[in-house]
Amino acid sequence: MASESVAAPGVPAASRAPAPSEVRDKGLKKNAIGYLSNVVIGVASTAPAYSLAVTLGFIVAVKGVGVHAPAVLLVSFVPMLLIAVGYKYLNRADPDAGTTFAWTSRALGPGMGWWNGWTIVLADVIVMASLADIAAIYTFKLFGFTELGESTAAIIVASVIWIAVMTWICYRGIELSARVQQILLSAEVLILATFAVVALAKVYGGHPAGSIQPRASWFDPTQLSFGHLVDGVLLGVFIYWGWDSGVAVNEESEDSNEGPGRAAVVSTIMLVVIYLVV
Repeated sequence: MASESVAAPGVPAASRAPAPSEVRDKGLKKNAIGYLSNVVIGVASTAPAYSLAVTLGFIVAVKGVGVHAPAVLLVSFVPMLLIAVGYKYLNRADPDAGTTFAWTSRALGPGMGWWNGWTIVLADVIVMASLADIAAIYTFKLFGFTELGESTAAIIVASVIWIAVMTWICYRGIELSARVQQILLSAEVLILATFAVVALAKVYGGHPAGSIQPRASWFDPTQLSFGHLVDGVLLGVFIYWGWDSGVAVNEESEDSNEGPGRAAVVSTIMLVVIYLVV
């Protein structure tokens, strides 16, 4: 029959590639998480507190930036927002958990998709090691073990433990992962909000020595030279990286064509608000 696939001579039928109409089961649970979880995963994967702790000091230290760091964060937000909008429409057309790997492979060929996919994997490996390192140091500080927080061996052991715990959570399934991130993000945003409110209240109420009241000019990119702005933005774009995780779980999400893409855009907007306030 015309609709039947015919294997090439000498090639077993069981080993032939699936026809385009066949859908491979990736083992992903359909409709496991909702829109709110998509947003939470997008924001939590960026780790706003970690990103601020690691990057903001370097942005402020860039020559010519200083108090104009909010302007740098605003300019850095623009390309992230545009990329998020691009993700939204790509996801609408093809909600594939492979995201850029799958989309690039289909649009520009498997070679470019291969490079794109492995670049993301390599970047994730490097960042996960860095995240675990910071988590280990601050865990020791949280419980008063200052000396351990300065020991390379102790930090490596604690980092491996953190990676093992996170890997186990991911292994258990997307629902547990989403719930854990909801709890952690709630605590993270609450702590950042408390810090910001207390700091602003003290600046405007008590005028502590050395404090500076915020000014509208801090948010104006035109107050910076082009060279200084570019130097700051090169650091600023890193502070937004991670929101795409909300799209990477699209096949496990409700309304997979629309929800994860909208969540990506909302995540970037939430991040710029958090960063500017803090």
